[in-house]
Amino acid sequence: MEDFRKYLQHAKDSLVNDSFKDIHIVLGNESCDLDSCICSLALAYYLYKKRHSKIPCSALVVAVQNVSKEHFLFRSDNCFVLQELNIPLESLIYRDSLDLNYFKKSKSLTTTLVDHHVLSSKDDLLKDTVIQIFDHRPIDLTAKWDDSILKKIEQVGSCATIIAEKLLEEDFLFKELAWLLYEVIVYDTVGLLPENGRAKELDISIASRLEEKYGFKEDRKTVYQKLWRAHNDVSHLTPKQLLNKDLKMIETIPVPGLPMLVIDYLKLEDARDSINKFSDELKAPMIVLIGLDATDVVKRDVGIYYKPESTKLKDILLQKLQNSQELKGYDFMFCEVPTSFPNIVYLEQNNVKLTRKQIVPLVLDAIKELKH
Repeated sequence: MEDFRKYLQHAKDSLVNDSFKDIHIVLGNESCDLDSCICSLALAYYLYKKRHSKIPCSALVVAVQNVSKEHFLFRSDNCFVLQELNIPLESLIYRDSLDLNYFKKSKSLTTTLVDHHVLSSKDDLLKDTVIQIFDHRPIDLTAKWDDSILKKIEQVGSCATIIAEKLLEEDFLFKELAWLLYEVIVYDTVGLLPENGRAKELDISIASRLEEKYGFKEDRKTVYQKLWRAHNDVSHLTPKQLLNKDLKMIETIPVPGLPMLVIDYLKLEDARDSINKFSDELKAPMIVLIGLDATDVVKRDVGIYYKPESTKLKDILLQKLQNSQELKGYDFMFCEVPTSFPNIVYLEQNNVKLTRKQIVPLVLDAIKELKH
């Protein structure tokens, strides 16, 4: 474990000193959830030790947390698991500390994408530097990648399952790194319980292999609940900061994941004002709020906030969400419930097995339909 910590500090120091000609970036997704955070760190360490054929031996290999340091600190679950293993947050590399334009012009730059396979607009300049992709999202058919790129995209419950499988095959893991990946798998799959609909066969198989090989004895439900409590420790966050805590941008549309139900968020003091300000700052015509409460049984809901001039976009998205079975082959079983909040459509979600991953493609489709 000490060598892993030394690697992280070495990467950070090398970046600061600009003492390299070649650089390889392992980039997680822009919500920087626990899955992206840990997978980028684990894979970067592996690539530092065992080079991919397209990564020069001299290259600096860095894991990039794809948010600013300020926003990373909103991710209380990320901070919790890293601090558990005495990994200093100061040794991480955050998106706002990098000038990718400079790297692309002045260095030999290559990239691995982890936990996503569609680049955001701010990262689009990396497209021709990507050499491999590891993801567990539904495949976005609009993402056009060259056949020479290594792509491991498998719809499992956690990207950590895919990374752990690779590192197990390479006999690369040590107990602490295996534990980090194991925690993420258990957390992403809501305790690996079949009734929650998140765990796939490979998630269960890899988790079992990690338990057996490294002697992990802690009850899976206990592991999940510990991480869920850390995720929900938002006592230090304002309603506006909660919108940034787990944010995914779909073009101009923010899709924040909340650590509580939307209906409960809307009851917070200043929540309405925070949504308005958040929308204004991002120049967003609409915000799709994703609520989750897994304290006892899993509950989900969705709120669509829209500017008056974006009523048509709201109507298109609402139609797609309510007809997802016909359009995508899965049914959220939404029930629209009247609220006292103007410009907010509130939907109770009765199929709790579906998540933001299934909502995002419908948001994209709605944006495209409006444009055409």
